[in-house]
Amino acid sequence: MQKYIENIYKILFEYNFDEVRENTTVLIAVGTIFWTSLFLFIAKFNFHGGNGTMLLFVSSLFGYMFSIYFFWLISALFFEFIAKVFDKSGNIRSLLMLSSYSLLPYIFMAPLELMKKFSDTGYFLGTKLELLLFFWVIFLYAAALEKTYKISKTSSFLLVLVPSVAFGFGFIWLIGSIFNLSYIYTV
Repeated sequence: MQKYIENIYKILFEYNFDEVRENTTVLIAVGTIFWTSLFLFIAKFNFHGGNGTMLLFVSSLFGYMFSIYFFWLISALFFEFIAKVFDKSGNIRSLLMLSSYSLLPYIFMAPLELMKKFSDTGYFLGTKLELLLFFWVIFLYAAALEKTYKISKTSSFLLVLVPSVAFGFGFIWLIGSIFNLSYIYTV
């Protein structure tokens, strides 16, 4: 347990993934994703009194956790596929173990949600700090990619941004196609 807490500290505040690979198993990685995602889920879930609240809570929790694990696996498969293009594949297990720690900044989400509910100033500061948490998660995921595939820091950040750029171009292409089709059918 002491090694696990040291790993959490090293990743959050020193960005050091060196000993994490040796001290982490897939079961520990799955547990890490579970408890860090719980902070985010509880901070965002709206508790309303009444009948069926517990059933709604449990079903929402299962759906949320399933989607978190699904996207965790899909993102690892995506980056493994990209690494295969550059002959650096074969490290999906290591990527899963290291990337499970990239969600650690979300443990600070609950206090920020509380801050947002106090006042307008708290809401303003809370939203800006949540945005910084999001960038912190991206930075940690890029560091996990860097350590897993032994690539440069710049390349790892570009790898993280590849899906965003692809979705942006896909959206632009879709809008252009819709306008072209509407023009063809109006003529």
